[in-house]
Amino acid sequence: MTALVLVKFLHILSAAAWLGASLWTPGDVRRTLALGKPYTDALPRRARPALALDLWTGIATLLTGIAFIALEGGVPRIGVLVGLGAVLVRLVVLTAGVRPAYRLVESSAAAGDLAAAEVPARRLGMFAGIGHLLWLVALAGMVFPW
Repeated sequence: MTALVLVKFLHILSAAAWLGASLWTPGDVRRTLALGKPYTDALPRRARPALALDLWTGIATLLTGIAFIALEGGVPRIGVLVGLGAVLVRLVVLTAGVRPAYRLVESSAAAGDLAAAEVPARRLGMFAGIGHLLWLVALAGMVFPW
């Protein structure tokens, strides 16, 4: 197996894992908040690993994508550059939007103020939706031949 094939496989694998890493987290957060205590006590055990996986698979996708570009000769197509930009913005949305919104949900729920957790829970869903749209833009950039 050549290095290019291996890196391409790892890139696709990490991108697929990235998509699925926190796909269900916003809905799980909203449903759990609706159930209230004691269900909210278990939320961090589900959400924290999903958000960590989201971050690390995103970084793996970025790094394997850069390695793939380098192995192909270092001159990416326009679509690949669009995808790279979408990946970088997606990582910013994750670190500056999704993760802080979840931390607010978690702290409000831990304090027993489930009403205060609703606003950041909606924000979490909004940022996750933006992130998934960016993931789709990145995928389209990889697939379309421009």
